[in-house]
Amino acid sequence: LLLWIENALTPLEIRDQLNDSNSEFNKSLISYLESCHTGEFIRGDMDTVKDNLNEAESDPTYLKATQTIPEAPPNCICEECESGNQCIILHEWWGRFKQSVNDILIRCNIHTCRPRFCLNNKWKSCKARFPRECHEQTKVDEYGHIFFRHMEEYLNKFNKVLTYLLRCNTDVTCMQSGTGIKAVLMYVADYITKNPLKLYALFDILAESYDK
Repeated sequence: LLLWIENALTPLEIRDQLNDSNSEFNKSLISYLESCHTGEFIRGDMDTVKDNLNEAESDPTYLKATQTIPEAPPNCICEECESGNQCIILHEWWGRFKQSVNDILIRCNIHTCRPRFCLNNKWKSCKARFPRECHEQTKVDEYGHIFFRHMEEYLNKFNKVLTYLLRCNTDVTCMQSGTGIKAVLMYVADYITKNPLKLYALFDILAESYDK
């Protein structure tokens, strides 16, 4: 779906406004884009998340987030919610939301380079472009390109809500150039036109998933 937005800023106008770090446009756009995708866990680094997950798995009642359906936020009408104060029920749900997202990320979104997979090329470099360049804060260069805050070099960018709902590996990227958009379109077109799996291969995948 291609949309033409009337009175939209041109790429040059967007670049000029982004280069002014004190402009309201710069702050609003970056704040919005950072809310759409991130490159770090919710609270803590990878080691902390792994430790928390190991502790959670020691509970006999623990269920993997990738094997459960997402829990809807509570439709609470308690006095705290009505008055705008912090609701304990909603606060506890947000805690489970964050734990589930971290659980899914550590299981699905962490990239591991392998010689027979992403390193299988004459340059012996990762085809998926890992490790990613890390930035402690979002910055804009002189050409208007945005380098987003990214704290985990082997974690691709994701959207928290999308991860929580889909409960699998996702990759959310901000397309900042026509070249990037064309590359994604080519990738998607190539992906959806691949030959389907043979039936026996599909059964092998299902059996392997069941064994795990």
